[in-house]
Amino acid sequence: MAKKLEKKVSAESQDDLEILHPERTLTIAGEKITVREYGFVEGLRLRPLAAPFLKALHQVMGSSVALSLEAVLDIIAEHHEIILQLMAVAIDRDEDWLHGLNDPDGNLLLMTWWAVTGPFFLRSVQQRRIAELVASRAQKPEPAGEISTPP
Repeated sequence: MAKKLEKKVSAESQDDLEILHPERTLTIAGEKITVREYGFVEGLRLRPLAAPFLKALHQVMGSSVALSLEAVLDIIAEHHEIILQLMAVAIDRDEDWLHGLNDPDGNLLLMTWWAVTGPFFLRSVQQRRIAELVASRAQKPEPAGEISTPP
């Protein structure tokens, strides 16, 4: 009788899965916590909440200053109340649980949250910047053709 062989998951297919559904599991305050990226509908629902954070990211990305981790941390600190709500959703915990974390656990969770969800926010900002670029190009009149000079 034939025996069914199990497929081995290649490293490449694992990377593909990681890109499609990034998540990280870590131990925070003695608990296993999974940090996940927001799904499509969830992202739409969170967009109004995240709007001030997205606007601040957009301003930095539109400036001549490179978007560094330090710049992101400054924006996160400026919008910490929003960020705590967004983090709570990504880890399926309430905000009170986040308020009880010590500094090392809180920082580890914050860095993991940004690693997992940062691409979600950056895609949103990039889409807005592309839309603005297209709109600005559409407003510029195109030359009608060759300009003739009088004889």
